[in-house]
Amino acid sequence: MVAILSLENIHARVVGALQLEDGRRRQSIISMVEIWDGSDWQLFNLDSGSIDASKDLLIWNEKGTPLLEVVGGTNSQVSFSIISQDISPQQATDEKIQAESLLNFSIHSLPIEEQAMFKTIMLIPIGALIVVMLRVLVGLKTSGTFMPVLIAVAFVQTQLVPGVVGFLLIVGTGLVIRSYLSRLNLLLVARISAVIITVILIISVFTVVAFKIGLIEGLSITFFPMIILSWTIERMSILWEEEGAKQVIVQGGGSLLTAVLVYLAMTNEFVRHITFNFIGIQLVILAVILMLGNYTGYRLSELKRFKPLVKD
Repeated sequence: MVAILSLENIHARVVGALQLEDGRRRQSIISMVEIWDGSDWQLFNLDSGSIDASKDLLIWNEKGTPLLEVVGGTNSQVSFSIISQDISPQQATDEKIQAESLLNFSIHSLPIEEQAMFKTIMLIPIGALIVVMLRVLVGLKTSGTFMPVLIAVAFVQTQLVPGVVGFLLIVGTGLVIRSYLSRLNLLLVARISAVIITVILIISVFTVVAFKIGLIEGLSITFFPMIILSWTIERMSILWEEEGAKQVIVQGGGSLLTAVLVYLAMTNEFVRHITFNFIGIQLVILAVILMLGNYTGYRLSELKRFKPLVKD
């Protein structure tokens, strides 16, 4: 692209950019093109052909030189981990000094990559709280207790719409194949192992198909936890055989609804900030869950059961 532009006497250069996405790990430099318009360098998006005005791009390398030069080595790689955090200059200096102390047990003293990992882990108690509230207070039925939380974590990686579509396609196809496996009268361990292999094959096929038709979001389906999906298919298949398709729809729909609500809470910027920067909030969540564990009153879903008494 730069060589073609030079033929028309247009000054251009290749630059390296980073996508500033909170919690992103192992990101590589993105090659982009900057063009001189006579007064300033303009960054262009090669996919759309227009000026890229995104504020979440950081130009890392403007000289066009190699990011890393290695002599006598092979297979060298450079990756970046990014985390968003609002701190004052003095706080940043103090934390740098304290990080040298062995008595500093703060999460903020960890490397950025580990901090990004913990930023997601610290959101799991929020999902657990939502699941407890929906099951204890509302009476919503789910397939498994905390399976919706793990599915919501996968949604954070895949984004909501591709994640929901991928979940429905994988579980639906898995149920069809699982019904065939039940005819073989396999032992539980062998059956679960077969379902896991089947799930991996299904994800591989869907990923290739998504790439062929141009759906880049479909590539992120591979973030789904294989074991959780396999157990979900196994539980729903047994539920189908014992209680019928209605209960499968009720519990599957409840799990999906819970996962969506947990995803919305996990992606909220205020929630992410509070859970990561104020570790004590985990104890507050634990206290609320313990209080809900002692609740023995009526659930909202039971209002329908007692509705005939109101009419009388």
